[in-house]
Amino acid sequence: MELADILKSNDELPCQRKIYALILRLAMPAILAQWASVAMQYIDAAMVGSLGASATAAVSVVFSSIWIVIGLCYAINTGFSVQIAHAIGADDLEQAKKIFREGLMICCGITVLFSIFCIYLSSSLPSLLGAEPKISEKASSYFFIYACFFPIMQVRLFSAAALQCIGDTKTPGMLNFLLCLLDVIFNYFMILPTHIFEIGTFSLRIPGAGLGVTGAALGTAFSEIIIATIMFLKAFNQPKLHFNFYYQSILKSILKDAVKISYPLALESIALNGTYIFITSIIAPIGTIALAANIFGITTEQICSLPGIGISVAATTLIGQALGAHRKDLARKFAWATVKLGIAIAIMIGIVLYVFAPSIFACLTPDAATQELSVTILRIELFSEPLFAAALVIGGILRGAKDTFVASTVTLSCLWLVFIPLALLLVKNNGLVGIWIAFCVDFCVRGLLLLLRLRSEKSWMKYS
Repeated sequence: MELADILKSNDELPCQRKIYALILRLAMPAILAQWASVAMQYIDAAMVGSLGASATAAVSVVFSSIWIVIGLCYAINTGFSVQIAHAIGADDLEQAKKIFREGLMICCGITVLFSIFCIYLSSSLPSLLGAEPKISEKASSYFFIYACFFPIMQVRLFSAAALQCIGDTKTPGMLNFLLCLLDVIFNYFMILPTHIFEIGTFSLRIPGAGLGVTGAALGTAFSEIIIATIMFLKAFNQPKLHFNFYYQSILKSILKDAVKISYPLALESIALNGTYIFITSIIAPIGTIALAANIFGITTEQICSLPGIGISVAATTLIGQALGAHRKDLARKFAWATVKLGIAIAIMIGIVLYVFAPSIFACLTPDAATQELSVTILRIELFSEPLFAAALVIGGILRGAKDTFVASTVTLSCLWLVFIPLALLLVKNNGLVGIWIAFCVDFCVRGLLLLLRLRSEKSWMKYS
């Protein structure tokens, strides 16, 4: 049963089985898309990992700074994509097209400014974060190249968000999977030098640029250019989003709503990723093993978070369109179904990751010390995944309802009142392990508080 049919139907609410089927149909491509984003980090970290711990550390030291920009891109995108979902739910296709056109121009324009600032900062950033001199030059090169292509990445992210909010999660999912595949191919030729590939008696000379960490950034950039172009064309050719290129003044009402939705998310992103930068600056002096283990731990943890992130995308679409159609009964049922499903899947994946963590990290790095530390910190954090999944899904629900302020306030409060004090207290005697204990406590508190917000339905539904 399609979402549009459910919204237009005046019959009794669909059964739970149909709701779960609809959620999964929307969420699975979104999960695949999010998996692609995580895999891009894995690909760069793992492929340079073959060059040694210092190469992995060079990539990991600037990841938190890249995440700030990506987080801001998502925040700005949400201000427009949620409005698209509401317009589609209200069957106002002309408004949806206007929002897509104006959102694309504004989001890309702002991202160009981000890019210029990051390019200016690239030469000094690793040193400011406490990176050792031997990895600073490589880290600067990686960040500089990444920064040059932020606007291209934003085209991909915004187009994907627009497609997801009209109910097409399949296209972004497949294209982001292709993004990963291209990244592997480009990285293989850009990172490694020319070498001989042998299988039995067969040998093949494979050319390579041998650019190491710099090659990883270039591989990602080339992949982004190809997929961003295709993603935009797919969105632009959608009848629900297709717009004319002739000049039209920006509608103040669209911009006003976008700012209202986006600014709490932007503040949350800055604080969240700023905290990660702060933590990186604490970890960097500990050494390259801690830096490498931290990035492997974060990227592996994100695998367990993928269901929550993917289902949150589905929740934004479902809640946004349901409230746009003035179906609060459906919004309520969609909300609790997405939370239950997110928690259940996170538990199952968490168990698998806990058991197979040693094998996963053995595939990512040959360094035994990095493997051991990565396993320890991941297993600590996995205990918080069910509540963290709930927090992620509820975030998507509240975004769909245009209620972003409270969710962002909860996140910021937990960061500054729970995570940072606890991390600073525990890192002295426990190093990186202490920081990840603080992560675990923070995620649990955040999930519980957002569950309380979800129970207060009259509060979060009043914005629509």
